[in-house]
Amino acid sequence: MELLKSVRLISNVLFYRLKWGNPGQVDRHWENYWKSIEKTGRGGQVLWDNEPERASAEDLQRFKPLILDPSLPLLDFGCGNGRQTRYLVKHFDRVIGTDVSSTAIAKARQETPAEMNIQYRVLNGLKPAEAKVFHDEFGDVNIYMRTVMHVFQHEDKPTLAETLSVLLGERGTLYQIELSLCALDYFRTLPGDSPSGLPRCVHNVIRTGATSVGFDPALRPMVYPDAKWQVIAQGDDVTINTVPLGHGEEGRVPANYLVLRTRRNGSAS
Repeated sequence: MELLKSVRLISNVLFYRLKWGNPGQVDRHWENYWKSIEKTGRGGQVLWDNEPERASAEDLQRFKPLILDPSLPLLDFGCGNGRQTRYLVKHFDRVIGTDVSSTAIAKARQETPAEMNIQYRVLNGLKPAEAKVFHDEFGDVNIYMRTVMHVFQHEDKPTLAETLSVLLGERGTLYQIELSLCALDYFRTLPGDSPSGLPRCVHNVIRTGATSVGFDPALRPMVYPDAKWQVIAQGDDVTINTVPLGHGEEGRVPANYLVLRTRRNGSAS
């Protein structure tokens, strides 16, 4: 039975890989994904779109006390439809949401009351030149990045880190929380209700071409080398709570987090 489940999953992954091509084309895949979404929030189609009290509120306790300069704008990098962004604006004076998908940004703007005064922008993490334009406009920012790095292929992760460095500038602090390498194995233990045998909300991601490779903290020096980055805090005993899945319960996905700052002129910012 386990062999049949593995074959079913692998055949689905290969089919979507052939259909959509290079998994490194994150802009294309996430635009595919967000165009397929009709309902967000708890009970919706977006795996990670849980109430903030089950998501960014838990993160806030880990990173807000460690921010070097809390007066900087907070950037929700990979904001999707902005659910967590709308929570974070309650705790920071200025919040900006960015995503690689223009459709996600359109949904975020539609779901955000005007009085919240959140700015949303399209930004591709694999194009540091776009980050330079952003930084020229907003200056240094602190960054909240929830489940973004894990969908970048290993060879692209250093480029994303370069983009983040440009955005942070000299004073910004980065909080990153990511799915662990065992995340897919965890999802396979849950009741499946899709062609791949995975929970439907997980299948919704792979069928649009996005490919998760997880984030291995042991490879952190390759992505965030010590010569350029200072680790302020880290942990691998956390979980990411999903929306309720087909079996009626939330997923509690193994995860890890980092709090980082860039080094300028050989020293920590």
